[in-house]
Amino acid sequence: MIPLLIGLGVLIGGAIIVANWDDIVDWLKDFVPKLKAAWNKLKKFVAHAAMVVAEKVKNMFHIKHKQYYQENGQWMEETTTRKIDESEVPPFIKAKVQKSQQDVNITSEMEQEMHMEI
Repeated sequence: MIPLLIGLGVLIGGAIIVANWDDIVDWLKDFVPKLKAAWNKLKKFVAHAAMVVAEKVKNMFHIKHKQYYQENGQWMEETTTRKIDESEVPPFIKAKVQKSQQDVNITSEMEQEMHMEI
């Protein structure tokens, strides 16, 4: 009985596809270029690399997220900076930053911190 129902479903589905074939093809001809255009717009926002750096400025820490991507064949860098009070910075990051006089890459530490919170 079940194979008969499956066969009947395939037969009816096939008949619907054949009856609407031209509409399906027209829809695909319209949809595929829109999908390609949307993908090309999205590709420029896909990061190729990212890192998190920190620096101490007076009693504040600056945490910077740097993202690198290509747009129109040129490499772009986008930096977002957040000022954080010293009391909010985890001790292991604070110690690493205080040892240096310049920006310190804390990407791996931030990854570990994010995984610990999940």
